Amino acid sequence: MSFSNIFFAAICLLCSLSFGAIAIWAFKSKNPIHFWSGSTVNPEEITNIPAYNRANGLMWLIYTVCMVMVGIVSLFNIIIGVILLVIICVPGTIALIIAYNVIYKKYRSTSTTHKISDSTAKTPKAVIIAIIGFVLIIFVLVGTMEYYGLKDPVVNILDNSIQIKAMYGVNIDFSEITNISLIEKSMDNIGVGTRTDGYGGLGETLKGNFESDINGKTLLFVQSKTSPTIKIERIDKKDVYISLRNSTNTEQLYRELISSIPLK
Repeated sequence: MSFSNIFFAAICLLCSLSFGAIAIWAFKSKNPIHFWSGSTVNPEEITNIPAYNRANGLMWLIYTVCMVMVGIVSLFNIIIGVILLVIICVPGTIALIIAYNVIYKKYRSTSTTHKISDSTAKTPKAVIIAIIGFVLIIFVLVGTMEYYGLKDPVVNILDNSIQIKAMYGVNIDFSEITNISLIEKSMDNIGVGTRTDGYGGLGETLKGNFESDINGKTLLFVQSKTSPTIKIERIDKKDVYISLRNSTNTEQLYRELISSIPLK
């Protein structure tokens, strides 16, 4: 389960708290609740205020549960989570508007004549802009995380350490390295194992902490189907595996590592 999955799920769950608060407000309110911010529903407009509020509360509760489910799904597959969130934010909001109008018409009093305000009859432009803005923000956040996750790691050889700059990046002191080898296999063939805390988003990119019966606990910065793969063995720490998109670049990095680092 990667940081990006957890971060995106947290956003969904925080949003669900807001919708849950609206649902609770609807269930507890003595006066008829309104749908749009700034609009009002007068008590004389509604024939059965408790039933009207319960219907609205149930509507918002269902929406809250849907948002919670998106957050849970995102923990395991962020792409599906994004798709579901867009569905909930755009068609889902339209469904909310339709459902509210059905509820309002069902409980509207026919004994008095009144004019439905524009805010009830149609979606305000500000709300449309807010929905579009929210969806765009989600896409930007997820896109940024995916871009950063998919990038090859930047490996710098410093005076006394190897600096790996990437998601789940690490500094490796020369003193803890016991061996550096170039394996003519992809990580898939070596054995990826199970992701315990890492990135495994689009494509073949794997970063972070993995564990397998063959290799034990490992720290990966690899393209899973690309060979060769660099293996850095460490004293009492996880072995580090690196493979870049371009095999030639991986081989060049290996030569730089073994020529610059004194091995025991």
